[in-house]
Formats: sequence, C-alpha cells, structure tokens
Amino acid sequence: MFDGSPKVLLIEDDPVFRQLMVAYLELWGARVLEADNGAEGLLLAEQYRPDLVLSELLLPAPAGQELIGELKRRYPWLPVIAVSGLQKMADVARALRAGAEDYLIKPVRNWKVVEHAIAACLCPQPAAELAELAGHLAFYRRRDVAATRLVQGWRQQPERLLDGWRLSCRQNSPWVLTEYLRLEQDLLLLVAEFDPLHSDTPVMMTLVAFLLHEPLRRHRDNPDSPLLSPARTLEYINQLILDAGLDARVNLVLVRLNAGLGTLEAANGGMAGCDWLDLCNAGPLGGGQLVACPHRQRCSFPLRLSLRGGFGGEIEVTASPLPG
Repeated sequence: MFDGSPKVLLIEDDPVFRQLMVAYLELWGARVLEADNGAEGLLLAEQYRPDLVLSELLLPAPAGQELIGELKRRYPWLPVIAVSGLQKMADVARALRAGAEDYLIKPVRNWKVVEHAIAACLCPQPAAELAELAGHLAFYRRRDVAATRLVQGWRQQPERLLDGWRLSCRQNSPWVLTEYLRLEQDLLLLVAEFDPLHSDTPVMMTLVAFLLHEPLRRHRDNPDSPLLSPARTLEYINQLILDAGLDARVNLVLVRLNAGLGTLEAANGGMAGCDWLDLCNAGPLGGGQLVACPHRQRCSFPLRLSLRGGFGGEIEVTASPLPG
C-alpha cells in the first residue's frame, strides 16, 4: 500500500489495460488521473501536478519517449515510469535516456513488481536534509543525467532482509549497484561497478538493474532459465548491453549461494578481491563478446566478500541465511 494517497497520472491508450491498471492503483491507495493520449496527459499534469506518471510508449504524437522528455523538461522532479510491450533493450535504453525512472513490460504477470517499482519512485526524501541538494540537482538534471543516478546510488539500502537472508553492502562509491534475487532456496547476488566519467553510465545502471527482470520471469515458468547459471546470466547481460548500443564498460560479478549445501557458484566480469575471482575473471562487460568462466567452491556463512572494481570502487558484501 502507498502512503499518503499519492496522485498517479496514467497515460495509456489501451482501455482494457488502463482499466486493470486503475483497479490495482486504487487498491494500493493511489488517486488516479487517466489520459488516453500524450496531449491529454500533458494537460492533466499541468492542471493536477501528479506525484508520479505511468506512460505507455506506443502513443500517438507526442510519442512516448517525446512525452517523457517533455514531462521531465517541465517537471524535473516528477518520476515517470514507462510501460510498454516493447522488450528490445534499445527501446528500454531510449526510454531511460528520455528520463524514465523505470521500465515495466506488458503484459504484466507479477503485479507486486509494479507495486514495488511505483513505491520506490514515490519514496519520500527528508526535505530538510536534501533541500539544498535538490536545488543543485534540479539544475544539473537538465544538463547531466548522471546527477539523477547519483541520488539513487546514495539511497541504496546498506542492510536488508530478503526471504530468509540477511544482507549488507558497504561501498565507497555511488557508482555501484547491488541486486539480490531469491531462487527457491538459493540467493543470487549481483554487484556491478560503473564508469563515473562515461555519459552512458546513468542509463547503464538502470538497464543492468532491469535486465534481471525478464530472466526471473522465465525462471518461474522454465526450470532451464539462464538464472540457474551465473555464467550464462553474465553472458546474457553482456549481450543485451551490446544489443542496446551502449559502449560503456561495467565490472560485474554474479554469485549464487546455496545455504543448504554450503556452496557458491560465481561468474566474474571484471571484479577483483581474491584468488578465485581472478581465476574466473572474463573481463568487463560491454566491450564485446564475452565467454564467462564458471567457478564453484565450498563456503561458510556469513559469507563476506571484499570486491574491487576497475574504476576505484571498493565494496564489502555480507550474506547469511537467517536461522530457520
């Protein structure tokens, strides 16, 4: 459930999907404004100043990406989530470049994912502490998309609980992304470090976080999904980065933990920190075709990983199963 009955502007030209989305939004506590085209959406945004916009990409003029860009130009702090049946990484990258905070794929099979994505964009920031920073970033956001991702990096939760696991991450750089997925009894850990000086980095950070969504959906329906193998998942992520036409490099490691067997399986794309990471290092992602080197070994819990990226990032990750 959302706090404070936020106003959500839904711009969607499919009446059936729009009706379904409205039902879920109202169930979660939102007040919904509806538009079936971009021009009406811009008018409603001006009249009612929503807290968040959900916009279909395949709209008549102004088209979805143009609409997102115009909303961001007029209201720099208004979060926008793109919703579309387009699944090519180039389409995702264009929406993110236009200013979208997230990208949701239709048809929606897991409405909890939608709820969590909206809640994350609506998460309030303490105004007193961030008032001056907000003023600066409102200026830079119009000129440097990296500033928006910088805020998200600072807001990463250092500690969290996830379905029977306690996880923590400490880092010295906002250009680090950590993601955790529960796979039955196992835990998949992703740690990625990005180039702070590359103009594609903000898009790349959001894209990498998004790239696990589709394999996770396939994993739930298909026991032979790429997520079962960190090496296959690493190659999958690298290929989609290349397909999106982004030339920034990413240092990324995937570790699958099995608490029952006391084992880890890993694939490394550019991270350092211990001997076994060096042994399976296939090099940074995004530079060309990549062949991952799978590695498997025994481990004990809590597992503590000290990682170093090629751009100066230092990351300390701890994972331990909760008593059962």
